[in-house]
Amino acid sequence: MPDTLNRPDYLPDFNNPPLNEVVLGVQFSQPNGYQQILAGKVWDLFREDYPLVQEQMPLQPTFEVFGLPSQGTIINHLNFGVGSLLHSRYWFLNKNGDELIQFQQNRLLHNWRKIGDQANQYPRFESMIQRFEGELNKFQNYVNSLETQELQINQCEISYINHIVGINGITNFSDWLNFISDEKMMLDDFNLRFSEVINNNDNKPIGRLVCETSLGITKESNCMILCTFTVRGAPESNTINSAIEFIKKGRDLIVCRFSELTTEKAHEKWGRLK
Repeated sequence: MPDTLNRPDYLPDFNNPPLNEVVLGVQFSQPNGYQQILAGKVWDLFREDYPLVQEQMPLQPTFEVFGLPSQGTIINHLNFGVGSLLHSRYWFLNKNGDELIQFQQNRLLHNWRKIGDQANQYPRFESMIQRFEGELNKFQNYVNSLETQELQINQCEISYINHIVGINGITNFSDWLNFISDEKMMLDDFNLRFSEVINNNDNKPIGRLVCETSLGITKESNCMILCTFTVRGAPESNTINSAIEFIKKGRDLIVCRFSELTTEKAHEKWGRLK
């Protein structure tokens, strides 16, 4: 059975949610003493559980910013290069390929994803966040071996990527998303993105929740709805504990918004438990 230990009772829950991928991640300042030639040493930290490796293009640093003067042209993210060079990003994959760690000099992420016949079961957030916290602590111990220092985490993120598919594809969008009306609009395609600001207890902005929905095609050439929820922002402090708390709160917000923006008819299909 999926691990639901310590799952908050107030969260909606589904027996068969349309999840295709979940990503947990942090961004941090490049540790002192780290060079790209040491990427193999980082892999050694995780190689027992993630024995496969792939090299990918690097991710640009991303920051949520607030308070820009022109509300009509708000820039949601600013990208800054680290020096003149971003190192390669590495994927450390498990044998099945359904879970992986992404690493570059200023990022560490953990992904779960559907693969193959799509039958692999989501291990649930409670298991994923526990493993991710352990991975962050392993990496923290490693950077301490380079030079006594703490990871300076400046952004956290969590994404839920959903593939919403009907028995014979998607026909009526309003059967699934309650913010679209098929009665008022005869849509054959859409691409929507909206965001909301997340405030801390002092009512100061610390992050955003972003929802992106569009149409896609399954491998059987049926129509599906791609629906991605992402929470990204700054933890209360630069520590691992603070980052984990931010990601947990982000999960709660995503699950609640997903439930609010999808229909009761869809919930019935996905086996809503509460």
